[in-house]
Amino acid sequence: MDNEYNLSDLLSQLLKWKKQLIWAVAIIFTISVLGSLLMPNYYQAETTFYAASPDLAKPIPIGDDEKDVRIYGDDNDLDRLFTIASSYDVLFFLIDSFDLYNHYDIDRDNSKAKFKVKEELLANYKTIKTKYGALLLIVEDKDPAMAANIANAAREKIEQLAQNIVKESQGKLISNYDANLIKKQVLSDSLGKALLRLKETAGIFDSRSQSGIYTNLLAEATSDLEDANGKVSFYKKYPAYRDSVIRYMAVAMGAQGKIQKATKELERYAPVISEVRQMEQEQGRLHDQISLDKERLKQLSATYNAPFSALHIVEKADIPVQKSRPKRSIIVLLATMIGFMLSCLAVFVLENVNRPAVQKNA
Repeated sequence: MDNEYNLSDLLSQLLKWKKQLIWAVAIIFTISVLGSLLMPNYYQAETTFYAASPDLAKPIPIGDDEKDVRIYGDDNDLDRLFTIASSYDVLFFLIDSFDLYNHYDIDRDNSKAKFKVKEELLANYKTIKTKYGALLLIVEDKDPAMAANIANAAREKIEQLAQNIVKESQGKLISNYDANLIKKQVLSDSLGKALLRLKETAGIFDSRSQSGIYTNLLAEATSDLEDANGKVSFYKKYPAYRDSVIRYMAVAMGAQGKIQKATKELERYAPVISEVRQMEQEQGRLHDQISLDKERLKQLSATYNAPFSALHIVEKADIPVQKSRPKRSIIVLLATMIGFMLSCLAVFVLENVNRPAVQKNA
């Protein structure tokens, strides 16, 4: 027949073991008190800061007098700081700077020393995003001054690495501008030499005005020639004007010479004028681009050499005066409650293990 249990049976069993339960709870309470008193005090230092916008490290675009610049970074910038905060560079900078191997009593010669010291540091080091979008860096240590120093050093290292990331990007951009400027300058020099040779071959000194000069010369010479020929024809009718005929014949010959010269120059000039002008336009655009790139490079170099903030500090870590853990009263209360519950469970097990045997003998 199955045994039936109810609350009254359990209470009666507990009352039967009342003295033992009291002794057990008293012993557990005493041990938990002594154990909590032996636990070292830890102090928590906190520093709070916001991510700065990368716009602060960018030069003002050429041609813009003003532009909207973000002061505070967005979630992506904050995530970058979180990543840097838990990076190998930051953690082992702190380990080396504060000799945490000795501080945490870890043997450097142990094959797992790096892993152990890193895990020990991470157990006392954490970063949290506050409800206002700031980064809260927390460091706990037995030494309150050490906790504050580690927190401030970590924040400064995070800013340095965040700046280095931007500086490296700027350095690569400057190198690219340098390389492009060299290529464009070589191209400009080559184009300039080719244009000079072409102008010398065609006798061009000014592609914009030279065509008009020779065209006007040709028109004037043609007009002079026609005028001179007309007057020669007129004065030939009158023998008394023989000197005038000779004079206007000379004018006509001079006009013909000008026409021949202008025509010759235009024949040499016309086939290449289109190519010359195209090359001049290309060279002009190239010069403008080189000038613009040089100005951008100048601004980038100035920005690269100038300091900038990668984060905005809200609060530096001060030396804490109140311990953060252990919470001794909570430890003692929980340990005593758990001890009491386990003692009651032990009583229940002992009573019900013996009960079937007693019933069988009866």
